[in-house]
Amino acid sequence: MTQPHSDAAALVVGLCSHGLAVSRALHQAGIKVFAVEQNASLPGSATNTVQRLFIIDSFNDDCLIPALLDIRQQLSNFTQLVLFATNDNHVRSFGLHLAHLCPAYLISWADSFQAVLRLQKKSELETVAREQGLNYPKSMVLTTEEVSNALKLESQLQDFIYPLIIKPVQPLSSFKTQIAQNAQQLYAFLQQYHTDLPILAQEYIAGGDESLYFGALTLDSGHTIQAMVGRKLSSFPVARGQTTIAEVVTNADVIKLTEQFFAGFKLSGPVSLELKKAPDGSFWVIEPTVGRTDFWAELCIAAGFNQPLQEFQLALKQQVTVTPINTQISWFDAERAPLSYWQAVWQQKNIKPFGKKATFTFFCWSDWRPFLRACWNLFKRISSKRL
Repeated sequence: MTQPHSDAAALVVGLCSHGLAVSRALHQAGIKVFAVEQNASLPGSATNTVQRLFIIDSFNDDCLIPALLDIRQQLSNFTQLVLFATNDNHVRSFGLHLAHLCPAYLISWADSFQAVLRLQKKSELETVAREQGLNYPKSMVLTTEEVSNALKLESQLQDFIYPLIIKPVQPLSSFKTQIAQNAQQLYAFLQQYHTDLPILAQEYIAGGDESLYFGALTLDSGHTIQAMVGRKLSSFPVARGQTTIAEVVTNADVIKLTEQFFAGFKLSGPVSLELKKAPDGSFWVIEPTVGRTDFWAELCIAAGFNQPLQEFQLALKQQVTVTPINTQISWFDAERAPLSYWQAVWQQKNIKPFGKKATFTFFCWSDWRPFLRACWNLFKRISSKRL
């Protein structure tokens, strides 16, 4: 493994379970890790893998960007500091404020920030997918004008086949997805979520959780350094929500389609593409993740695909560490579905569900405190509901 520079460190923005996984992966590689968080009560905020946790008032740009510049001054003993985003809003903030951040930090994808910001927009995905020769569900972006009255909306969508899935164009809105079975239900959803407009409406591709795949890549100016394929086994909401159980699989078609989607953008750093396999065997683009590792990055890390370390090395222009991938790994999200592992054990009557070694969101032998805090938070939630 290439040894990290002694005068280089990492700053992880956000210590949700995803940020915790990134911090642990970097720490285990011998990298000094610092973190920024607005909620000191999160389980991830208790990790021993972070040398110092900086608490800020908000992740909004007007607070985050000045805070990052101030933190850089406080960490001036490091000549190089690599910045890590853990959600789409962080990526967008970094991309929009690169002129301020780049003199202070290294960001693996800084040279391709315009492509990163474009690929973040759900309104751009149909055009990109079709330009790259991939299937994308028939879609339409709905704005306030389109949803001003039900009759006009129904007329504009008359060629669409229900059910339709709707998603907010902007990341981290008040909902992730909803499925409308008819025009009346669609209109009701749009009224309910009117503050999240514009909203993307698209034809729903049939299939359950196990038809959802993701290709994860680490890229260097568009060239694939390493690739891995995962498959969802469970999500919430079912077949249209955030991954709660996933496994590593081997699927050359998914890797090929993922590389095809990102071809020509000359991206660097971690990217991924979620694809859905239709009943006829065709694959359809759901959405990409750019500028950061995905929420299920711990599955990749546990399998030997250490994307955070590779992102760090790319930012420093070091040789990138590549290790073999272990396909016998599954991952359980104990943040959104804390009992998912035990439910799978009960259903399959096997402490090794799906026949693979399980890895978990919070549990780590060398870093107990996040797990204990997560257990305590779960106990309080359960007690509160019963009361």
